[in-house]
Amino acid sequence: MISELRISHLGVIAEAEVELSTGFTVVTGETGAGKTMFVSALSLLMGRKVGAGVVRKGAEKAEVEGIFSDITDSVRTRIEEAGGSADGEAIISRTVAQKGRARATAGGRTVPISVLAEISEDLITLHGQSEQLSLKGAAAQRQLLDSAGGAELEAVAADYRRAFDQWRETQARVTRIKDTTAARRERILWLKGCLEAIDKVRPVPGEDEALAAQSAKLGAAADITRAVGSAHDLLLGSELDDSGAAVDQVHQAIAAITQVDAADPELVTIKDALNDAVLRLSDAAAELSSYLTGFDELGETSIEETEARRAELGSLAPYGQNVAEVLDFEARSAQEMTELETEDRDLGQLDAELSAAEDAMATAGRALTEIRSTTAESFSKAVSAELAALSMPKAQVTFELTEREPASHGCDDVRLTFAPHDSSAGDDIGKIASGGELSRVMLAIEVVRAAGEAIPTYVFDEVDAGVGGKAAIEIGRRLAKLAENAQVIVVTHLPQVAAWADTHVTIVKDDDAETVKSGVRELSEDERVIELSRMLAGMEESDSAKAHAAELLDSARQVKTGSQART
Repeated sequence: MISELRISHLGVIAEAEVELSTGFTVVTGETGAGKTMFVSALSLLMGRKVGAGVVRKGAEKAEVEGIFSDITDSVRTRIEEAGGSADGEAIISRTVAQKGRARATAGGRTVPISVLAEISEDLITLHGQSEQLSLKGAAAQRQLLDSAGGAELEAVAADYRRAFDQWRETQARVTRIKDTTAARRERILWLKGCLEAIDKVRPVPGEDEALAAQSAKLGAAADITRAVGSAHDLLLGSELDDSGAAVDQVHQAIAAITQVDAADPELVTIKDALNDAVLRLSDAAAELSSYLTGFDELGETSIEETEARRAELGSLAPYGQNVAEVLDFEARSAQEMTELETEDRDLGQLDAELSAAEDAMATAGRALTEIRSTTAESFSKAVSAELAALSMPKAQVTFELTEREPASHGCDDVRLTFAPHDSSAGDDIGKIASGGELSRVMLAIEVVRAAGEAIPTYVFDEVDAGVGGKAAIEIGRRLAKLAENAQVIVVTHLPQVAAWADTHVTIVKDDDAETVKSGVRELSEDERVIELSRMLAGMEESDSAKAHAAELLDSARQVKTGSQART
């Protein structure tokens, strides 16, 4: 429930702070005093859209802050998710500037306006002219019926939505596969041709690089053989002439130093270095010899054969710039072809899955229709009974269900009808001509809903529009009944309704030379008599009006006391 409301520079209200209690609170005031601003303040806390026009003339911004006590776990969790904090109570605020953007906070942290809209669903139900009009929509009527079914209906509806989503998903898959059958089979043929072309060449990883190197060698075969042979002969000598062999000349140098190395130890070190050089030159000569042997074996493959193989690999260029890319393409294409061929084979199975999904969806739809029908019957009877208590003894509210093509919300359309007399045919509630009748229908619905739902605060604006006399007294009685299970705040101009309140708040208007300024305060019992007198006759000092006001208050008090005693 909302325990405290602070308003600053909102419409004609300059500054106001009011503590709100449980039970039934009524808000009254003279015309133009700003009663609607009280509702506007709550609308702001609910995250509803407003314009800068709500800011009081001469002020830079309007501010509203509400303190909510006994909040639910879902509200606490959402505030904490948004970065705020909330224990036993939550503080929510909204600022609207003449210039610039609006600002909202929840639990001490700035949050998007949408967060207020989310958490307000578990905090406040607001009924004004726009809410009454919304009930005229088909979707709102269906949602009303579904909410009346409680957790049991929600569970059945959730089962249906899952079955419906599965059916639509399977249907879309089957349609996609069938619609693309020709293109898919054409794709399979193309992939098969690509794989056959690659398999015919059968490239080996790294083969293109090896062949490029081999081609370069074979292209320079004569020069390579001559240069490598010459290098080998210079190191070891040739059969024709070994006089200039480098290894022999180093051996001769070693022999010369050996003759005198005993005379100087430094020469021994030099001789060791020459011995190492001989070994290195011999190893290099052996490697040159091995290279020539391998090159001779390479010569068994002609340059023509090498280039022919490179040309074969080049024919695979459409599938990749090199062998590695071609092999990657081959692997991906093989996987894709397997999947496409599997889809072809699975088409028959998918048809069976679609049929099963459709049957499951239809079964879930029938279950949803059945529980909706049961809920509609009991809910309609309860609302019609409430209307009888609101001086509409012959009125009937009925939910009509008609079969329709499956949709996300079910296999039936829901229509809320209203018949002012039991002998008249019911018509869509959206065609109700009387605003007073629609107001009473809305109130009756909320009284019935409150018995099964845990909305902590109900706010009504113009719920008594177009009614008076006995009907107004009955509206006050039903609002008092609703307040037995929730906090009820009502903005009214009818004394017959205001008399039933547990707490009476008035909007006090102060006209000065330039503007209207209003404040909010709670009335004492004596002040309530005066305010009701004003509402009855416009003459708060009239003795007869005061007597009538006191009678209204006493009558309502006796009924409520008797009701509480019976409870």
